[in-house]
Amino acid sequence: MPRTTQAFGRRYSPDPEDRKYLMRRRLTAPGTPLPTRKTWRINSESLDQGNTGTCVGHAWRNFLRCAPIRTDKRAPTAYDIYREAVKTDEWSSNDNEGTLPDGDPGLDDGTSVRAGAEAVTKAGLLKSYLWAFNLQSVIEWILTEGPVVLGTNWYDSMSRPNAEGISAISPQAANIGGHAYLVRGVDTKRRLAGPCPNSWGDDWGKSGEFYLPFADLERLIHEQGEAATAIEQKLQPKAVMPPPQQAAA
Repeated sequence: MPRTTQAFGRRYSPDPEDRKYLMRRRLTAPGTPLPTRKTWRINSESLDQGNTGTCVGHAWRNFLRCAPIRTDKRAPTAYDIYREAVKTDEWSSNDNEGTLPDGDPGLDDGTSVRAGAEAVTKAGLLKSYLWAFNLQSVIEWILTEGPVVLGTNWYDSMSRPNAEGISAISPQAANIGGHAYLVRGVDTKRRLAGPCPNSWGDDWGKSGEFYLPFADLERLIHEQGEAATAIEQKLQPKAVMPPPQQAAA
């Protein structure tokens, strides 16, 4: 049975330095004609953060399991990304409250998209991470380069996707928290961003994913939203030891 409540966990942490590292400056072929739609492939794993505030860790885990470079098999789990993020973020409450019996940071306070990116970088999977502050930059990056992690407000009507999986902001919708999620596709003809893998299990939305109308995504970005992506490390395959040589007869 689909759940009736969802957990969140994205906390907002603006940094003026982010504007020095913009997606649009790293487009590989700026000014060239763009396709009308693109969807980046992702593996079949469906993530579920349960009742924890670990959406940031799950969003970056989804990023790692999505094309164009999939490094999820060597990546930390969503919970490990979160635990590492809260060790270095700017909220002291993450260090002192909600700790688990083994001393690890708890899973309830939440963290920022940036802290999640720093945790994945520390794990050796990212070269650098980039930002966008407008809808067009997000669209162009997804159409040509790869997926984007979003950290935005979440409105109650978004929790009830329609039959097509579209999570829209209704006129009277209430802001019920901050959430992080991946966007792995866009369709400029339908003016939809998505599919967006969420972290609420595969019984939510369309097999765990949803779509956002461009107008709503633009609103969310301007409401202290964060759009982040990363340049991933191309990992070398693990070395295979040669078989032992047979002794001469």
